Parts: sequence; C-alpha cells; structure tokens
Amino acid sequence: MKVIYIGLYNTSEILSGPEKVSKRIFEEYSKVDKTLFIHYFQDGNKYGYLKKLFGYEKTGEVNGSEVLKLGIFRMLLEIIKLKPRYLHIVCFSRFAIFLYLVKIFLRVRIYYTINGIIRHENKYYNKESVFTVIKNIVAENIVIYSSDRIFYLSEYSRGILSLYYSLDKERLSVTQNGLDNCFLEQKSQGYSNKELNSIVFIGSINRKEKGFDFLIDALSLLDDYIKLYIIDNSSNNSFYLNLKNIQVISINKMSPNEMIVFLNDKNIIVSTSEYDPFNISILESVSCGLYPILTKQTGLSELIESYFPSSVIYYGDNVSLISCIKEILKRPNQYGRFNNFTRFSWGNILKDYYLHHYD
Repeated sequence: MKVIYIGLYNTSEILSGPEKVSKRIFEEYSKVDKTLFIHYFQDGNKYGYLKKLFGYEKTGEVNGSEVLKLGIFRMLLEIIKLKPRYLHIVCFSRFAIFLYLVKIFLRVRIYYTINGIIRHENKYYNKESVFTVIKNIVAENIVIYSSDRIFYLSEYSRGILSLYYSLDKERLSVTQNGLDNCFLEQKSQGYSNKELNSIVFIGSINRKEKGFDFLIDALSLLDDYIKLYIIDNSSNNSFYLNLKNIQVISINKMSPNEMIVFLNDKNIIVSTSEYDPFNISILESVSCGLYPILTKQTGLSELIESYFPSSVIYYGDNVSLISCIKEILKRPNQYGRFNNFTRFSWGNILKDYYLHHYD
C-alpha cells in the first residue's frame, strides 16, 4: 500500500473543517488507488484503556478502501503489516505521536497537513487544563519536528507557524482546501431572488477567535435592517434578539446539499475572525454567489482579495466593516464574482499531493 491516512473521520456529512479535509482527501485518493483511513478511540469518557490500546472496529468503506478505528497497538501492527510508503496525518490528533515509532521498522515518510497551530490556539483561545495544554504542546512538537513534510493552507498560517517553530523551507509546502462537487455544479439564484439584507455567519459565537462580538458591535452601529443568520449547533442567541435593527436567526449545521439550498438566496457571508488559517465555508458560500467580507486574519483572504479587493478588512476595524456592508446593501449587483471554482475540486487538490508529493 502506498498511502495510509490518519486523522478524524466522521461517517456523517455534517462535518467540521478538519473532518471534511480528512474525509475528502481519503475519498479522492481511494478513486485512484487502494488506501486505508485510520482513526482512533478518541473519547476518554466513552472508551477505556483496552479499546484505546487494542481496539478494532471497521467504521466504513469507500471505493474498496477501509476506514478503521484502531487502538494504538493495533494501529502500529496494521501499518507495519501493510508497509506503506507514506503516512499522511490530515489533521492534528495527539495519538499520531505513536506513528513515528513505525520508522524503527519501516522506511516510511510521514506528512502532516496543518489545519491550525495548536500552540497558538492554546495560548490565545482554548480554555484547557494545564495538563491538556502540556500534552498538546508536546504532541504538536513531535508531529511537526518529526514529519518529513508539512503542508500549510495559507501564507497567514505559515506566518503563525513560524512564530512557534523554526523549520527548513524545503520541508514546507502550501496546499489548499477544496469544494465538494455539489458546490461546483450548482448555479447561483441571481440577485433578483436574494434576501439583499441577509448576512451569514458560520461558526461558534462562543469561540473568541471567530470574532462574533466584533461583528455584533459593528452591526449595532448600522441603521439598516439586517437579517443575521448564524450557523452553529451550539448557539444560544437570545441575548442578541434585543438589538433594534438585527433579526437573529439561528440554524444548525447542514449537509453540503442542504447548505446550497440555504445559501442560494443569501447576500453576504462574513468571517470576522481574529484567527482562521483557511475557512472552507467562505469558499462554499462564494461559490453560491454570496459576497464575502473577511478579515486579513482569515487565511482565505489572500485569494479573495484578488477578486474582491474592497472586501478584506483588519480584525477590529468597525469602520471598514460597516463601510463594506453599506456599499453592498446599496449596490448589490455592481460587484464582480469569482467563478474559477474548478481549481478547488478535491480531485485537483489531491492531484497536487499525488503528482508532487506521493512519488
């Protein structure tokens, strides 16, 4: 076997960003070659030590390639038995540190795709116990310094990475996240059918780095009536219903096809993040015809700024955010659209890995 993927795997189609990256890259590779996806008995409240060490469950199969949930020993034995040339860690999990033991037995290259810099997140955003923070720092150090190649998602992400880790440029490669086929194939409704006063925010309002307070502070200064859609399973938005000009509508996360139906008549997608290496939901929303407003601290801004030059602002800049919203509401049909989405197909994302890195 040439490549084995390691990471988080969700059998549902309602996926977080890291889960989507893991699942889609594996699915695409399974179309061209037999592979294996390994995930772990992560939940300590649900699984005991026996499962975490020796557990074995088949949780799925895609194009003849299996998805296995394995304990640490079973994982190492399976990898040694299959003798892959590459182990690709497609999102951070602490259990991945044990993978480097297989280098004792095999000539294998280990790749790691960075969806976020854990040391940075623990320092500024995550409220974890001291013990968990130490475990995360140790694990990330091992994964980053011991991997043969590191893939990062944006120059912004690489800049954050360089604050914590000193790495040779030869070990670093830029990659991107992709779009599901349903987003590539659908057609936008056009302006005549849009809710022109609608703004969509995707993410947890309780996560500081997502910048929801920044968004609300700016919207409260507008005189325009706004319908603010928040997509987040855990939101409790009753506090914000008292804002005179804002109607808040909370919606649970959706599958890709449900998301397209929802987005097609909306007007603006915002990412007011203080930290976001690459936001897949922004790309999906733009493919549905929404106009993006995002911060420089959103990694995708490097791409978006070329097509929507006035839509990228700095985190905390209320004046620029209000100005962007007002201009879009005033002249919704006078802004260019980015249409070259085929380059973001998961097939093309995999092709980059396959042609340049899985030699």
